[in-house]
Amino acid sequence: MAFLSDRRNLAIASLIVAFVFLFAFNAFVGNALVGSAGRNLSVDLTEDREFTLSEGTERVLKSLEEPVTLRLFLSPALIERAPGYAAAASRVRNLLDRYVALANGKIRLETYRPEPYSEDEDKAEAYGMEGVPIDTAGTLVYFGLAGTNTVDAEESIPFFHPNRQRFVEYDITRLVHSLGVKKRVVGLIAGLAINGTFSMQGGMQQPWPIYKEIEKQFEVKTVDETKDSIPDDIDVLMIVHPRSLSDKTLYAIDQYVLKGGKALVMVDPVPETAPRRRSFMGAGPVPPGSGLPKLFEAWGVDYDSAAVATDANRAIAMPHNVRGQTVRVPHVAYMELRKEDLHATDRVTAQIEVLIFATPGHFAKAKDGKTAVSPLVTTTGVAMVRKAEDYRLQPDLVDLYRTYRPGDRKLWLAVRVTGKADSAFPDGRPADDADAKKEAGESAAKDTGAESGKDAKAAAEPAHAATSQKPLNLILVADADFMETGFWAQKTAVGEAEVYTPFANNADFVVNALDDLARADPLIGLRGRGAPARPFTVVDDLSKASQNKLRAKQLELARDLEDIRKKLNEARTASKDGRTVLTDKQQETLRGYLTKFLAIRQEQRAVLADLRKDVEALEAQTKFYNIALIPLLIAVLAILVAIWRARRRRRRYETA
Repeated sequence: MAFLSDRRNLAIASLIVAFVFLFAFNAFVGNALVGSAGRNLSVDLTEDREFTLSEGTERVLKSLEEPVTLRLFLSPALIERAPGYAAAASRVRNLLDRYVALANGKIRLETYRPEPYSEDEDKAEAYGMEGVPIDTAGTLVYFGLAGTNTVDAEESIPFFHPNRQRFVEYDITRLVHSLGVKKRVVGLIAGLAINGTFSMQGGMQQPWPIYKEIEKQFEVKTVDETKDSIPDDIDVLMIVHPRSLSDKTLYAIDQYVLKGGKALVMVDPVPETAPRRRSFMGAGPVPPGSGLPKLFEAWGVDYDSAAVATDANRAIAMPHNVRGQTVRVPHVAYMELRKEDLHATDRVTAQIEVLIFATPGHFAKAKDGKTAVSPLVTTTGVAMVRKAEDYRLQPDLVDLYRTYRPGDRKLWLAVRVTGKADSAFPDGRPADDADAKKEAGESAAKDTGAESGKDAKAAAEPAHAATSQKPLNLILVADADFMETGFWAQKTAVGEAEVYTPFANNADFVVNALDDLARADPLIGLRGRGAPARPFTVVDDLSKASQNKLRAKQLELARDLEDIRKKLNEARTASKDGRTVLTDKQQETLRGYLTKFLAIRQEQRAVLADLRKDVEALEAQTKFYNIALIPLLIAVLAILVAIWRARRRRRRYETA
């Protein structure tokens, strides 16, 4: 006890005990929480939980139907010579270890270290890994993942590009899901060449990247439009920009939906990505819009293929030529839609952050419609409807922006349709044109064999569904151009490969919709993670609100100014020699007009000045709150703490 009575000895003993306790605590945590899998315990404090396995990934790993073998190819030289990849490599390896631990033995992981002229390098090339030069000598390094299943299906991530590090979990889970779970079938009816096409001008065109994203999750089959029924193996029907579909095809879609089939339909009033007719003046106007008026009416939906939805609050600034100079002008029909514009609880949009639509149309519930129509994507409350013709040939973005009139309602850009509906063909199957002509040319007298053959053909045909046998489940989108790559992803070359880095969730939205319609897919909660970085939108929103408030006054002044100009022209009287002669009364009227003209011009300048002042004040206010206020509060708090501590020390000295 004498040893512990000394303060110094007591302090040393306390430190030794604390060290032993800390060591024992770490050992306990390592054994109890880390477990046999060897995973490290970590805390994810990011807002989107980007470093935490999502519930979708866990459901995929627990629902695997067959074993999957994953092969990670990681060159040591990549980490040694490019330290920036060390964190990415560590994250990928940790993720794969956790996948193996959660898959209940359905995933086997193999790791390879490709070096020049090694067997591992040969395996990397055999599995389609992308070699990237690391030095001037052309030494190739590898950082990719290949997967196979028991039926020799293969999927791969050729290279974990830095631009897609935020999407690593989705990429790996997608790969595992495609190998371990049977793919559903998507039937495609496309008026745009999203699946690739051949043209005399450009030769063979590759499928759009969004089509390749769909193929990663689904087996895509093109539907034969000459048939009068949809094949039974189609799990969900995808209709893109339908143009000039025959009644036979419309009837096939109608019956497929009424009998319980699911469909994703994308129409477009201004299909900018559709081929245009060439002329000696260059590209012609955008082709007419698309729609399914007969089916939409039966489904209880209103849609006008000649109307475009615009929204100044969500307008994207686009380069535009004004008098020989390129300036950035808000394109009110190009919209950057945010989370607050999306349905918060629907599975398709719940995880979506940003969508970009281009000259979309809009839907509404039909007055006498029997179905339930709920919006998935909307504009803000100041949207305006314009004619599609305004955007079909070289639209004047400046004039369209100046003449924009803020509305008082939200427009529905994408909707879900559910419930019961009647057939769009109440009289049954439409007569085929060829059959009708044949029947018209036949004589009235037919032999018994022909009659019996006709009866047999009718008996073989599927029964007509006059009303829905199962509740409808449809997703309608009033835009098709949004699937084009330029509206959602940026292309980057990595060696000989191309990597697409999303800046919007357009592809996620399409695949989510197909997933939701085809089945309750576990990946749906995973897409949207790693969405584009959130822009600083406070000042932008307030600025647009000020513009909408002042634009009405500016338009009113512009109309008054135009009226005065007309009256000035009417007040002038030309003499015989071509000179303008004004009477005293006309001169007095002219002076009054000029005074009013100058007053209106001054008022216009005041409106613009007020707009600039409002924007500058909002910017200054927001910058103060976000930049200066917090440091100022911390500084004040530090000063108060310093004063309190100084007074406390003074009281101690006085007491001593």
